Amino acid sequence: MYDVIFIDAQGQETALAHLLDRTDAATLARRAAAERGAGRMVLPGSSRRPANCVCVVPVPLPEAA
Repeated sequence: MYDVIFIDAQGQETALAHLLDRTDAATLARRAAAERGAGRMVLPGSSRRPANCVCVVPVPLPEAA
């Protein structure tokens, strides 16, 4: 599952969606980036956040007991 966030030029994060599958997250990120004139990328756990970017962030799911 993936979250989609927008990071503005000041580094403020805005959640756009939570727990989407990969295809839906990529589609939303592409659309949101075009609307905002921003870049887009996948952040595989990096703590460094780019500015003016719509990011798809993998969300680890809790393990089943």
